[in-house]
Amino acid sequence: MVDWERVNRLRSKGFDWDTVAEDKKVNFTPPEGVDDAGKALKTLYYSRKSRSSEKKGPEETKATPSGKIKRFLIPIGLLIAIAGGIWFAFACEVSLVGFLVPAVPEVLLIAVAGVVIMAIGLVMDPARLSEAWKKPVVVGIVLGFAISGSIALVVLSMGAPNLSPAYQESTGHNWEGAHNSMWKSGGLPVLFYYGSVACPYCSASSWAVYEALEDFGTVTGMTTTSSNPGDIYPDTPEVDLSSISYTSSAISWDGKEGSNNQALSEPGLDVYEQAYVSYYLQTSTSCGGIPFYVVGGIYIQPDSIVDPAVLHNGLESQPLYTTGQIESIIAGTTSNPTVYSAIVTNGAYYLEAYLYEADKKAGITPPTSVADNSAVTSIAASIS
Repeated sequence: MVDWERVNRLRSKGFDWDTVAEDKKVNFTPPEGVDDAGKALKTLYYSRKSRSSEKKGPEETKATPSGKIKRFLIPIGLLIAIAGGIWFAFACEVSLVGFLVPAVPEVLLIAVAGVVIMAIGLVMDPARLSEAWKKPVVVGIVLGFAISGSIALVVLSMGAPNLSPAYQESTGHNWEGAHNSMWKSGGLPVLFYYGSVACPYCSASSWAVYEALEDFGTVTGMTTTSSNPGDIYPDTPEVDLSSISYTSSAISWDGKEGSNNQALSEPGLDVYEQAYVSYYLQTSTSCGGIPFYVVGGIYIQPDSIVDPAVLHNGLESQPLYTTGQIESIIAGTTSNPTVYSAIVTNGAYYLEAYLYEADKKAGITPPTSVADNSAVTSIAASIS
């Protein structure tokens, strides 16, 4: 049986009828006694085309719009799937590429859409894949790299850092490390905090942050408030980190916290801060993925460092402790091993250990009180 699609392809490339007739893949055998195979194929071709036109009628001789769409579904879908897949891979691994358009779900959806379009095309015309894959594959690869590279250059020009994937630190408590350049301000490692006063996880953790800040410098303007009364763990007592001022010779404080305690609110971030939030922030059991901490650009904590349940009786409507009682427990004037351990031992000391290590790597001398705290230095010894 003659492969008429191959005949059309060869003719469209300029091959004469004799050459086309001799092509083995065309599978044409001239009638017995016919010497001019090319002429016989040409006659049969136009005879067949004429009969086909008569059957369809004058109005059907041209391809219908749906036919054109059907013809291009497979190559278009394949192109989008390949370009989207390459873009997705870069957005996952290269922070600059995933900054403007996140890998999940946006870029992933683009790649999946391409697969769906191609699948629909295959159902409608499975034979098309064998003849329509080469050009879409090449264009898709080029387009995927071009999109990724262009986005990376644009974001780099905006001043965002190129960040490395995080790895789990051996100290536990959900702390992570990353092989990034040191994030400094005024020559000091930056402690970046991102949260909202309405979030009970931020509220509970604020006590540990305040304790660590006090051990590394001087906090002024300290006031207390409480989390959203209508949220989980309502009215959790907290230090209002959105309003404090801070001085230190060892670390630079960069606290960004939404100040509305009636509802979660996002503080404004610059490009550098947003790069860390976009690349590392994970949504876990905390409120929308907050609180979030970065120490010196190389240590990341994408979760709460103090569980608000410690300050509540389960999910009771009121916390068990007032701000004054929590301050007394932290100061040691009131004994409460459970709360002290949660806020100081497992909260503040771990944060201080990472601040201590960041200082050492930046060539900064940590405060003597911190360096002499064996609980902090023992944790720091296990940090990579």
